[in-house]
Amino acid sequence: MNQIWLYDLFRKELRLPDDKAAAFVKAIEDVAVSEGAGRNQLLATKEDVHDLKSGMHALRGDLELKIEQSKNDVYKAIFISGIVQLIAILSGALAIVKFAK
Repeated sequence: MNQIWLYDLFRKELRLPDDKAAAFVKAIEDVAVSEGAGRNQLLATKEDVHDLKSGMHALRGDLELKIEQSKNDVYKAIFISGIVQLIAILSGALAIVKFAK
């Protein structure tokens, strides 16, 4: 229906010959079809969504492992710094006792 309307518009209003008006309508139709096909290629399929979900689960697992490793590293650093502070306090106390004698 739109093709006939466009054909009449081009033929009557723009005073194009019949063959040129028909060619112009055909060109517009080809452009519209190619644009529609291009947009359909941009749509995700069920397989794409499934692949994305599985990738997200794998990424979540990797992140959980890295977070757990980071927490262990922080705990280790806190423990070592506590031992170093204890040694520093004991050394300071021994120095005060030794100086007081």
